[in-house]
Amino acid sequence: MKIGVPAENRPLEKRVILHPSELKDIARRHEVLVEEGAGVGVGILDAEYRAAGCRIARREKVYAADLVVRIKEPREDEIRLMRHGAILMSMMHLRCAPLLESALVRQKVIAVPLENIKDALDRRMVEAVQDTGRIGMEYAFKLWGRDPATATVKIMGYGNVAQGAIRAAVDKLATVEILNRRHYPEMEKHIPGTDILVDAVNRPYRRDVAKEPPFVTFEMLKLFKPMSVLVDLVANPEHHAPIESMKPTYMNEPYYMFAGLYHTALWGWPAMDPVNVSKRYSLQVAPFVRAIADKGLDHAPRPVKRALIRLDAGERVS
Repeated sequence: MKIGVPAENRPLEKRVILHPSELKDIARRHEVLVEEGAGVGVGILDAEYRAAGCRIARREKVYAADLVVRIKEPREDEIRLMRHGAILMSMMHLRCAPLLESALVRQKVIAVPLENIKDALDRRMVEAVQDTGRIGMEYAFKLWGRDPATATVKIMGYGNVAQGAIRAAVDKLATVEILNRRHYPEMEKHIPGTDILVDAVNRPYRRDVAKEPPFVTFEMLKLFKPMSVLVDLVANPEHHAPIESMKPTYMNEPYYMFAGLYHTALWGWPAMDPVNVSKRYSLQVAPFVRAIADKGLDHAPRPVKRALIRLDAGERVS
């Protein structure tokens, strides 16, 4: 099988999905094409990929492979470079990305969303979830700009993402309060005195259902102290976040000011720790790539078969 590893395309994105150490075994049996400079952001030179048995190739050649593997979803112009019936493995979040889904359908691509690869207990197998909470919390302290030990942090949610934020805040000796679903209907009581509000609520996004009401409305923003920080760790689509004034941000502009408050909702928090997270993803993804290349999709591991969406056959995300 021909496997393509493209360079990531988002502004200031430095990660690469597969490292030479994990590709070496795969490249013994399959042709691996790595886009020129794909690993430079995390300190991996093209020569290291060559030493692992990979070929360095132009973007067009990489996307023409049978299996294309990357971290973030490709742009439409990159999808058009893929051949019909090819396999794409990347983070996709297709429920939140109808335009991406439509582009994949038009190109008749088989999608394997990395976020949908889960074990028998429904736990993600390609993830940096607690890292997301840690990185987002550390960035919130940076925006706040004062001694974290004097901060009052309130965290909405108690899942894996929230736990990463909780640990990071506790490590900094901040005062931490956990808010759960019984608190959300009366957030106006919990906002006063908050220096940093962290949204780690994983509300399911449904395209065909009227959006759920926000927990923190525009009107409630005046209850915050000036220059407080609002953080969305889940990166909800615009107009669907539990904080009404929140919209996704990106590495080139990771925060914005609104109503005198810092807002940050990085679409891909792990990008702020590219070296460690890139290595983590490489270790997690390589066994699935190897299995698909060696055995084909029909005999792929069960988590992959459960995750795949045959967009080449017109299958759609509901």
